[in-house]
Amino acid sequence: MGRPKRLYPLGRFRLHVRGEIDSAKQYLIQLEYTWNRQVIRKGMNIFVRLGDWNEKANNGRGGVRATYGPEANRINSLLTARVDKIDGLLGEYQQKHPNQITAQVISDFLEDKPLTREDKGKDFIDFVLERLESDYSRNRIGKSRYENGRSGMNIFQTFLRATKKGTYKPDSIYLGEISVELIDEYIKWRREIKLNSDATINHALTPILKACAYASELDMIDRAVNARIQDMRIAPKIALADEDCEFDNKSLTKEQLVALTTYYHSCTEQRRKEFLEMFFFAFHACGLRVVDVMTLQWGHINFDKKELRKIMVKTNKRHVIPLSEPALQILRQWQDKRADRRYVFDLVKDDLNLDDEEALYKARNNATKCINQSLSVVGEQIGLPFNLSMHVARHTFAVFALNNGLSMSVVSRLLGHSSTDITEKVYARFLPETLSAEIAKLSGELTILTI
Repeated sequence: MGRPKRLYPLGRFRLHVRGEIDSAKQYLIQLEYTWNRQVIRKGMNIFVRLGDWNEKANNGRGGVRATYGPEANRINSLLTARVDKIDGLLGEYQQKHPNQITAQVISDFLEDKPLTREDKGKDFIDFVLERLESDYSRNRIGKSRYENGRSGMNIFQTFLRATKKGTYKPDSIYLGEISVELIDEYIKWRREIKLNSDATINHALTPILKACAYASELDMIDRAVNARIQDMRIAPKIALADEDCEFDNKSLTKEQLVALTTYYHSCTEQRRKEFLEMFFFAFHACGLRVVDVMTLQWGHINFDKKELRKIMVKTNKRHVIPLSEPALQILRQWQDKRADRRYVFDLVKDDLNLDDEEALYKARNNATKCINQSLSVVGEQIGLPFNLSMHVARHTFAVFALNNGLSMSVVSRLLGHSSTDITEKVYARFLPETLSAEIAKLSGELTILTI
């Protein structure tokens, strides 16, 4: 198996010898580190002859022989102290910043320079509080939200102390040290120790997420880390057996759909783009439910007939959905990368047993939470007045279909409702455009009855 690679380098001393060796000449002692095939050296301002140097002394780190004279012990102590200090600093840096040691970091330690940090050594809590103060002073948030934000960061400091997650101080952490894992621990701590509701935790996350987004714009934290942090809001838990509940007026207008499409084309986060593709597929596949998007298999797709045949998870009935060209285009994109897998979209493992209700319930909730967290961020960024979720795709299809002349019975069949009554109950009173169009058909007949 070979020897595992060290997480950080250890130093050793060498003589700076160039050209022909001269036994009478004194050579400079250098402290040397090798990392990723790069050699970093720093002179110790001590010179010795080759005969007075023993490279195996001090446990193989190098040192002077007794022949050097009465100063030999003092010099060896000085060398050992120096290499122990640098080794210790590198070990501490590796603990705080895993896998981030570079040749520049080692060089800075050797030069006794303060390390150059992307976050400029900024404290995370201070940064969040400064953003809160700025938003409050510009009337971006009210007094209550400002005070709640400050209170939330006090609780965050308590979390750092209680869980020993603080770094340079027990209740403090640098901005660049914030991570998805830390936020996840914070959410668990508030649930299990503070017994907070999901809604309360989401309120507490708001100033943290906003500060991380701003820090990412300033290149003070990694953009990929920030993108994952932005997806950490807790999505509402949706029961598998829920019927298409009463319409909550959350559907996208044509303009909002165009804005969402524009966002998709400019998005650089690959996973978020994939979630948007699933949203658009659900819309184009006649409002397919998220659980059926999640469990869609390649065997359900007939590209030649341009249709989807599947037993719907909710109704346990076979359903046939005609596939439009946009829906087929999305499927072809996923076919290029997942044709050898059982499920079309990588939301569940291929060994998921659809007959295991508990496993299906957990998989559905996990997938829905993951997608909706990401879609919620997208919705905020394009200025939607409500949370964007996968179910919005279903509502949007229904409203578009009805407002473009499809009958209630046809839309009901496409949605897979068990009866037209459900479709009417959910959507009819929110469709003034359709109702007005239907009444307009009678306008000529009704004119002769005017009193």
